[in-house]
Formats: sequence, structure tokens, C-alpha cells
Amino acid sequence: MIGSPTLIHCPENTPPGSHLSRRFGLLCWNVNKRRGSAVYRRLFERWRQEWSLELLCLQEARLQREAPFLLEGYACYASVNLRGTQRYYGVLNASASRPLDSQAFLSEGREGFIGPRKSFLLQHYRLASGATLLLLNVHGINFRENGQYDRELERMRALLTGHKGPMIVTGDFNGWNPGRQRCLRLFSDALGMKRLDLPQRELKRFFGQPLDLLLFRELAVRRIDVPSLPDFSDHNPILAEFSENR
Repeated sequence: MIGSPTLIHCPENTPPGSHLSRRFGLLCWNVNKRRGSAVYRRLFERWRQEWSLELLCLQEARLQREAPFLLEGYACYASVNLRGTQRYYGVLNASASRPLDSQAFLSEGREGFIGPRKSFLLQHYRLASGATLLLLNVHGINFRENGQYDRELERMRALLTGHKGPMIVTGDFNGWNPGRQRCLRLFSDALGMKRLDLPQRELKRFFGQPLDLLLFRELAVRRIDVPSLPDFSDHNPILAEFSENR
């Protein structure tokens, strides 16, 4: 039996827009929950200017109860898998436009059979053309056998199959062995998605395999970067700028 997922909508400091821009930047980053969110404010502000940053997909994010997101004018939602007395932890999406909807999910399997479940967050956004973008932010299950890993991906695929149009699936997938990488290839092929070609030397790897991933379809990639920031997290951020194909 899967536990009940918790969707958190953080208070907004100023209202976000109604749709994403024709060119928009996206950040994917496992921030490793060891730092307070204020540490990242200057980075996010800089990337907002340099990358037209309109979508932030964070894993292992730490949220304070009743606290708005760091950046003015961003809607912020989180799918929570751990909670304390004053803090939540999970995957978090922040966006410069309000999502059309948001759904929180927990993994079927637990970490190591008795540990916590992982979370993922599914949202839809209006693009400037009027098309709908599906965005999925994933923190993949880690300490389980490949069969459970594949079942988690199949569950996600079933949720995504009915969407017609642009799509981005990103996060820390914990794809640390060849079997998991094979599952990810089958997952992306089934959905007609491309894998963003990232500088592998900067991605966090385990047993030689990259853990972080960005898949997309029906969008054009304008530029990418994976800056090395070891003082902030044990994962490096993925920055990408997209535009609509039409």
C-alpha cells in the first residue's frame, strides 16, 4: 500500500505570470538538504538574469513551514517524502508562471525496504503559443533492486503516456548501474523523448554512471551548462534554456 502523498503549496510573495516565455530557462539540482535555502538566493537570482530562469526543479529540497520561496514572483509546489516539526523535505518545483495543475506522488517501494519512499511531482504549464508543457520532477528510488526501479519508471510512464505535446522529465534518477540505464533508455524511447547531451565530467556519478538526467521532447535546446559547485551540494546543477519548436 502506497502512503498518501503530500502536496505543499508555499505562500507566494508576489503573483507569478500566466504562461512561460517563448524562451525559458530551467534548473535541475539535487540540493542535498544540508543547507538552508537562503544560501542559494544569490545563485538563483544570478541565473534568473543569465538564463531567463523560469522553472526550478529541485530534489532533496528543504522547506520551512509557511515560508514563501526565495524568489519574488515564483509559484512553488513540493511533493514531500520526509517531514519534521518545522520543515518538509522532497522534490520542489518553482516557476515564474502558475502551473495549470500539480500532482504529488510517492514511490511504491521504500528505500532499503524499511526506509522512506521517494517522491515525484507532475505539473502542466501553459506555453506562450498556447500549447501545454508537461513537467515531471523525479527523485528516483536508490537502494532497491533493478526490478523495483523498473516498476517505478513504468508507473511514471503510464502517467505520462496520454500527454500530447511538449514534455520535460528531469531529476536525480539514481541510475547507477547499467541495468538502470537500460530501463531509462526504454522509458525515454517509449515516450519519444531525447536525452539532453550533458558534459559528463561535471555530473555526479556512482559506479561510473550519471545520476542526474534531463529528458525532453518537442522543444529546442538553446544552451546548456553544468557548473561545478561542490561547496553547495554533492550534485552539480543542470542549467538549460529551451524554446518552442513552433
